[in-house]
Amino acid sequence: MTKPSFAFFGMGNLGLAHSAHMAMHGYDVSLCTRTGAKLQAVMRNDNGVRLTGMVSGQARLPLVTPDYEEAVADRDVIVLCTAAPGHVYTITKLLPFLKPHHHIVLHPGYMLGAIQIHQLLSKHRMSSIAVSEFESSLFTCRYDGQTVSINAIKKQLGCATMPAHRVEECLSLFRPLYGDHIQAYDNIMETSLLNLNFIYHLPITLLNAACTDRGHNYLYYKEGVTKEVATLIESIDNERMAVCEALGIRTHSAHEWQIRHYSDLIEDSTTLYSTMRTNHAYNGIYSPDALYTRYIWEDIPYGIMPVLSLASAAQVKTPAMEALYEICQAMFGKAWRNEARTLENLGLTCEQLLDYARTRRTT
Repeated sequence: MTKPSFAFFGMGNLGLAHSAHMAMHGYDVSLCTRTGAKLQAVMRNDNGVRLTGMVSGQARLPLVTPDYEEAVADRDVIVLCTAAPGHVYTITKLLPFLKPHHHIVLHPGYMLGAIQIHQLLSKHRMSSIAVSEFESSLFTCRYDGQTVSINAIKKQLGCATMPAHRVEECLSLFRPLYGDHIQAYDNIMETSLLNLNFIYHLPITLLNAACTDRGHNYLYYKEGVTKEVATLIESIDNERMAVCEALGIRTHSAHEWQIRHYSDLIEDSTTLYSTMRTNHAYNGIYSPDALYTRYIWEDIPYGIMPVLSLASAAQVKTPAMEALYEICQAMFGKAWRNEARTLENLGLTCEQLLDYARTRRTT
C-alpha cells in the first residue's frame, strides 16, 4: 500500500517533531513556514533534523520551503502545526492550491478550530475537503535550535473530523505509524473541549508571573505547579466539565487526561498535583522567557474565551474562568474579542454549533 504524502506547516517544537518523525519512517513530507530564520537553520543542515528522547536518530526532510504552493504540490495531507492564530492565515494562503483530494488536519485544532476552517472553505466552495483535528499535540517535545527532544508520544489522543462521518478516513492516514496512539471521537466538540492548554497554562503562568518578570527560569510544570495552583486548575476544569455536561459533550477531567495520555510516565497518579509533579514527560520543560507568550495570546482567545461563550449560552456559571479572564485583561490591556473563537464571531448559536459539528449543517 502506498503511503500518503504530507505537507506540514509550522516549524515550532511540534511541526519539526512530527514532520521529522514521519520522515524518519519513510514518509514523503514537506515542511513550510513563514519564519525565515527557522527555515534557514534546517536548510543549512541539508534539511536534517536530529531527534532525541523517546525517539532517537537523524531525519532528513525531503522538502523544506517557504513556498506554499510548492509545499502542497502532489501532497495528500496538509497538517497545520501552527499556533491557533495561524490556522486561518495558513489556509487562506493555501486556498489557490487546494484540491478536492486534500485532507486538512489541525494538529491540534484548539477550541473549534475545525469549525472555523470548514466555514472558511465553505465560503470558497471547498466544503468537500475534510477538516480533522487532534485534541492536543501528539508529541510532548521541545526544539532548542539544533535538536528536537521528544519526551513523550501521547496515548489515546482523540481525533474528530468535519464532517463527522469521515473521521476514520483521517485515522487511516496516521494509524500505520501511530496505531492506538490515536482514536476516533464522535465530533469536534469533543476534541475542542479536551484541548486543556488553557486549563493548565493560564493558572501556572499567572501565579508565577513575578518569577518570569524577574527573569527567573523555572521548571514549568514541576516547579510552577504547587498544591494551590493544582487546586485552581481543578476548579477551572470543573467549570469546563460542567459546560460539557450541559451541552451533552463527552469529556474527562484534567487529572484523568494526564493518566490517559501519559500512563507509563507518571510515578504517582493519586492527585492532579502528584500526577503533574511526577510526570516524566515534563522533565526539562522550562518556563517561557516572557509573560506575553502563546500561553496568553493563544490560550485566552482560543481557549478560555470560547468556553466562556459556550457557558453563557448554556447558562453555566464559571466564576473561576471569568476571574482569570478579567485578570488577564487588566494585566495585558487586551480583550481579544475580535479574534476569539466565540459563538458570536463564528456566527452560530449554541444549538447551530452543536448541529454543525455533528452533521455539518447550519440549518
